[in-house]
Amino acid sequence: MEQMGMYLVIGYDQVREILLNPDRFSSQVNIPSRHSIAAQKIVDDEGYGRGAPALQNADQPVHTAHRNLVNEAFRSKRIRQMSEYVDKIVEELLDDIQAAGSRADMVCDFAVPLPLIVIADQLGIPREEYRTFKEWSDAWLEGLGAEISEERMIHNAKLVVEMQQYLAQRIEERRSEPKEDILSDLAQANIDDQPVTTKTVMAIVEQLLVAGNETTTNGIAAGIHMLACDKALHQRLKNNPELIKEFVEEILRTEAPVQCLFRRAIADEEISGVKIPAESVVMVHYGAASRDESRFVNADSFDLDRPKKGAHLAFGSGIHHCIGSELARVEMAAALSAFTQRFSSIDLIDEDVAYHATFALRGIQLLNVRCKQ
Repeated sequence: MEQMGMYLVIGYDQVREILLNPDRFSSQVNIPSRHSIAAQKIVDDEGYGRGAPALQNADQPVHTAHRNLVNEAFRSKRIRQMSEYVDKIVEELLDDIQAAGSRADMVCDFAVPLPLIVIADQLGIPREEYRTFKEWSDAWLEGLGAEISEERMIHNAKLVVEMQQYLAQRIEERRSEPKEDILSDLAQANIDDQPVTTKTVMAIVEQLLVAGNETTTNGIAAGIHMLACDKALHQRLKNNPELIKEFVEEILRTEAPVQCLFRRAIADEEISGVKIPAESVVMVHYGAASRDESRFVNADSFDLDRPKKGAHLAFGSGIHHCIGSELARVEMAAALSAFTQRFSSIDLIDEDVAYHATFALRGIQLLNVRCKQ
């Protein structure tokens, strides 16, 4: 990828090799900025800046220190215990959709609010403000893998500052009056006997808030779209609800919500005969790797009966494997199970479906459907 000044890695084994060797490929990457100088200055001067190493973009030992702060909240056992709570939110959202006539944009009215409400509750932020959180999240992400105007960059920078100032207030409140939530855990935490700085708490919370909604929203919307396009699949899942987990894994494999992330070669490297000079940026393509024919037979085909479909790389691999992967699975399973059981069919109102204009994420913009009981 000479035009972008980086190497593209798409093979399953090659992607895993990079992800499993953080001592060779760093997560702290200087990629060409998607923010103008003026936009960056706004966030630096009025907010808390961007890109502070935390979780996904941190190397050892910082990565492990930060991950340990939130591990307990995302342990598999705890997430599984949240199933009834997630089911209740799903049912409330579907009740609202039915009350409005069973016709809705399933991105805006369902796939967006579900994960945002869940992560807001876990963080300890009022769920009623989820549409504001979504606006902030979109501003934080926009420009990743896409070209946007200077005017748009400035607009987004102001929204990011608004989000950071809001979070800073909540963090300070939790320092003096902690509650039973992730924000309090972070605000009260210490690393090497030193309180975690507000800037570091901010960076971690931003990632949890943004990643905690964007990927799940995209996965849920992809699943609803598949049900609308394949009536036989809908009926099979209705008759065999135990297959929902298989459905979720095949969605993640074929429609990876996060298509790619970046790494930096620490020293001169060689991957499958290709020499990669030290300090080179590598685009690690999860979406392509999960469709590698050498790993998955008929990889571009959606197959509910595919063996070992859960070996996909939609959530990455290694120490940076997505900390919220189990929560995303629980949310997707709850959403898609409810759709298949509550409705006899889902019909597309608009046959043409547009995706967000970015190569880094895969998400449907608008999904107008009519649900039939």
